Amino acid sequence: MSGVRLVWRSSLLRQRSVRTLPNLATRTFAFGSRGSRGHGWYIKYREGRGGRHLQGEYFDRDSTEEQIAWNASVMDLGSQTLYMDVVVEPKTAQFDSPRYVPDLQTLRGEKHRLTMRIASTVLAQTSRNFVDLLTRYVGTRFYRIEPGVGLFGGDVLTNTGKTGQAANGLPLTINVEKDPLALWHVPGTISMVVPLVGDIDSRFILCTHSAPHMDGIHRPFGTLTGDCLSTVQAWESKLLTKKGVPSSFDLIVVECGLLEDEAKTPEPAIA
Repeated sequence: MSGVRLVWRSSLLRQRSVRTLPNLATRTFAFGSRGSRGHGWYIKYREGRGGRHLQGEYFDRDSTEEQIAWNASVMDLGSQTLYMDVVVEPKTAQFDSPRYVPDLQTLRGEKHRLTMRIASTVLAQTSRNFVDLLTRYVGTRFYRIEPGVGLFGGDVLTNTGKTGQAANGLPLTINVEKDPLALWHVPGTISMVVPLVGDIDSRFILCTHSAPHMDGIHRPFGTLTGDCLSTVQAWESKLLTKKGVPSSFDLIVVECGLLEDEAKTPEPAIA
């Protein structure tokens, strides 16, 4: 009986192997007509009106200009200013090793300073988490460049983007679940990667363009200032990549920290 079963299975596999696939170019797909994802989630996703996880939550989203203005108003409620010095270094074979930590004294590439504001009042825990991680970011690189989205960095464990501080037995000590998702992913936004619902790790994203498909997933908490957005957009467009991984140059963080706001000179008292 078992021999008959094996012969029947092998015959079935041969039939499957010679079947021709349908012409997918002319086939009409019906995405999300039923089910928990909601009607037409794929169409909304492609039009920039949210992802399948949102179930239409951001259907009536504001314009990009209004989103940028909203983000600025959140920052004005209280923020801290940070800097991150990044060196554009020609890639060598050593950088292909996941755990390779470059000798910062030997880097000869051009150094650029990125300045950013983080919403330390509205998003207190998320901002504090990022500040606590600043010293660990030194020596890491931006492991991925995704055109039309942004630059990904902050893997303090393997420098490959596959891990973060929340992995390999190193959980975060700060609970960010109570922080609201108060910001939009617009050009210049800084956001923490959320690998699991209600969780973050050390990885972050510098948005170069609007990324509505990330709203409701990742945790935006700050924004680039000055001409830094233009610098990051230039890296995205000019650096060669292979499947999203920089192939000719590496963007290496060599220094980062807080910038103290200039104290305002008090006005003289009127006699």
